[in-house]
Amino acid sequence: MIELIAPLLRKQSRIGIGLISGTSADGIDAVLVRLTGCGPGTQVETLAFSSDPWPGDLRARILACYDGHVSDVCRLNVDTAASLADAAIRIAESAEMEIGGVDFIASHGQTIWHEPRAEERGAATLQIGDGDIIAERTGCFTISDMRMRDIAAGGEGAPLVSYTDQLLFSEPGRRRVLVNLGGIANLTLVDADKPESLIAFDTGPANSLMDYAAALAQPETGYDRGGELAKSGVINEALLTELLSDSYFDMQPPKSTGRERFGQALFQTIREKHSEISASDLCATFTELSARTLVEAIERFVGEPVHDVIVAGGGAHNPVLMSSIGEKLSRMTSPPVLQTSDDYGIDIDAKEAIAFAVMGNETLHARPGNLPAATGARRAVPLGKISLP
Repeated sequence: MIELIAPLLRKQSRIGIGLISGTSADGIDAVLVRLTGCGPGTQVETLAFSSDPWPGDLRARILACYDGHVSDVCRLNVDTAASLADAAIRIAESAEMEIGGVDFIASHGQTIWHEPRAEERGAATLQIGDGDIIAERTGCFTISDMRMRDIAAGGEGAPLVSYTDQLLFSEPGRRRVLVNLGGIANLTLVDADKPESLIAFDTGPANSLMDYAAALAQPETGYDRGGELAKSGVINEALLTELLSDSYFDMQPPKSTGRERFGQALFQTIREKHSEISASDLCATFTELSARTLVEAIERFVGEPVHDVIVAGGGAHNPVLMSSIGEKLSRMTSPPVLQTSDDYGIDIDAKEAIAFAVMGNETLHARPGNLPAATGARRAVPLGKISLP
């Protein structure tokens, strides 16, 4: 193994591909990057990025798998891996590069279940899209299944992007909160002057509940394009109060969550209990829930001052959600500057895929890629399993 990886480590820079499908399971984000160095001082140059829907009926099968059978998971593990490998080949070709010119692939895979720690047992998580299949189809070193190593070390396996947030966004004199608005919202506090103060956790739902509500009115898209539904709806205060009573929001970090808590089962319960609420009013209410729980988490668990709030992920494209977040941040004693990762040269949609490419690069250097302060792990460990080409 060492002999095979050594030539990569001798290179001044490495070409890597990061792959991810987030909690929303709406497709594959693929990014081609050039990475120079490792650890503090890592430099990332984005060469190409794409975001493509899962082919055929894969998304429907992935979502159905939450309540499916082991045979479904087994088949999906292979089929999603094949699609991930194809995405890697396409992103290389889009940059006019043969896949053979790629040094490694770091694939997050597709989360189909995430179970945070409970008192009586440790955390569990399952990402499908087998790394061996990706390595075989592409001929590239492939690092996959990154969350499980953190769980083995006593963590929750999430959030992991906080490691990259700290590497790429630390700036002396700026206390920053990095936010990702995917299916679930997560944040990372980055303070270059006090790196030991880092905190990172999932704040609650971002787009997950909104997407289910939008699918009622816009099944062809499955999400609230431009926030139009939320804009036309009215917040249902009774439902909002009910949702805000969830004990998750009061839990102390580190903590993580997913569709097992803020997914289809919860949405179905809401629909059965509140069938009179329209899709647009549901979107308005869920949008308010996402914005409020995010900002309240910043106020409660991060504290002031915060100089910058830097947002990435699909929710950053939703002007209603972003406006609500901005309005709530403006009420803070010293309102932070609300920005997106685009303002720092990192594509809003590519940021998470970039993060896993960075973590894969760290693994190749036998360096840890998790932050115990974020995940609750006992120690920092290299992440993932390496599949040889």
